[in-house]
Amino acid sequence: MTFEARVVQARAPHGLARAAAATVVAVTGAAAAHTWAGGEVPTGPGLVLVAAVVLAGGWLVLGRDVPAWALLPVVAAAQLGLHESFGLVAGHDHHAAAVPDPGWTWQMVAAHASVTLATAVLWWAGRRAASYVVTLLAHASLPVTPRLHRRPADAPAGTTLVHLLVSPRRGPPLAVLPT
Repeated sequence: MTFEARVVQARAPHGLARAAAATVVAVTGAAAAHTWAGGEVPTGPGLVLVAAVVLAGGWLVLGRDVPAWALLPVVAAAQLGLHESFGLVAGHDHHAAAVPDPGWTWQMVAAHASVTLATAVLWWAGRRAASYVVTLLAHASLPVTPRLHRRPADAPAGTTLVHLLVSPRRGPPLAVLPT
């Protein structure tokens, strides 16, 4: 008897939806940060092109389960790529000869760094919330309602009523039939 080990590469569920959500968060955050720091954001077709590239990269990365330690470097690389692509697609050169590096001012670095941290925290919290929802749905038990028994029409009324003289949490109750 021989045993052959197989390696199975599992894809993460809903990889395209996860990549689309990450694309929306990353591109929106990068555009807001870039604009706040004084940069230019490309117009519609350029922004769609940049978002398509981010979506393709996100689909490759988020198609598998990303460990928490790799999340921040991946988001930082995405922000760096978005910053540089905004410069290329918007039509201005970040690396002009007159100024050593006009694209990376301290405002630009602070804006993209804060968006990087916010995106990583948001993605981490979303993954935690999704895992809690999946756990709750997997272990959820539906409430069971007791089936009500109807009393026959010919049964005398009032004979089944019982009054409790003591609270039900304090030992066995004393029952008295009504008179």
